[in-house]
Amino acid sequence: MAYRKLWPGRAAAQNATSSDEVRKLAEDELSDRLTHPRLRKDRPSKLAEIEKRIRTSSLSDADQDILIRFYQSLMP
Repeated sequence: MAYRKLWPGRAAAQNATSSDEVRKLAEDELSDRLTHPRLRKDRPSKLAEIEKRIRTSSLSDADQDILIRFYQSLMP
């Protein structure tokens, strides 16, 4: 639910029903796969952007911490 609240305008996020789907979406986001190859950022830069978005969101502190740990767990 926290993932859906973070990305309210993304249909894929709203339609994700399993943890595997959410993990795939988060991996795509961290790898910047939806951005043109010449404009893609590296994973640490994307993680920093995502963490900033999470911290400035209206999610509860607990949900923010869970999401940040989730994204960090996807880093190599």
